[in-house]
Amino acid sequence: MRSVTDPRKVSASDHPDLPRGSARVIGLERGTQAIAYPIGLLDRVEVVNDRDDAGAWVVARCALTHVAAVYGRTVDDRVLTFENSGALWRDTLVLRDLETGTYWSAATGVGLSGPLAGRELAPLPAVLTTVEAWRRAHASSRYPDLGLSSSVPFLMRVYGASPWQGVSGEKTRNTLHPPKREFLSVAAGRETVAFESEEIRKRRSLEVTIGGERLAIEWDPRVAAPRAWEGTGPGRRERAVVPMYWFALDRHFDSVETLPEP
Repeated sequence: MRSVTDPRKVSASDHPDLPRGSARVIGLERGTQAIAYPIGLLDRVEVVNDRDDAGAWVVARCALTHVAAVYGRTVDDRVLTFENSGALWRDTLVLRDLETGTYWSAATGVGLSGPLAGRELAPLPAVLTTVEAWRRAHASSRYPDLGLSSSVPFLMRVYGASPWQGVSGEKTRNTLHPPKREFLSVAAGRETVAFESEEIRKRRSLEVTIGGERLAIEWDPRVAAPRAWEGTGPGRRERAVVPMYWFALDRHFDSVETLPEP
């Protein structure tokens, strides 16, 4: 799979193949600017190195496990450039940085092997939402134009509807939910809390404790997606919310909590 660095970004009106309606994007709010990456495009280019004047980040997509995560690219004041390593770990995409040769998990941002093994990339807040909701909230948003289709590939649609849990043949033993049910998750170390978007939309907001941290999960009607926050008041910090299949959550975390009944 291809990897891209510093993609050309254009407005919705200038994009030759921007999906519409309920097609999904990963949206980033960077100060006064907004950028969205169509999931269908990320299914074709799984690693996108991007930047602005305030910093650099990488967007990593693994359709096998439904992961779509954004991480900061700066480690020890050094900006790393990532590529698709061609390897899988726990059926999930593994990134490799060109500067040190370290291999990184796309699901958790943890260095798996190499000089920076054990280090963690900083997860950046992003929302998984629809093109329609994102364009309504951010009319001036930009989108990467790579000269490729932005629709979800047919084979990925087939895989999503299939019983396959990755390609290793391993199957999850946690039968609390169907293996391919799509969840959103907020992690604290080796623990995570998993929830569905509709759960948060109905409740509007709730508080959870994960890994000893007290977090607020709230529905943001502007972008029609859940967001997570640490702390209270004006100084609270947004936490990353990462989509992932149920079977992948079970493989990547020691503890997976779900929301209590309302």
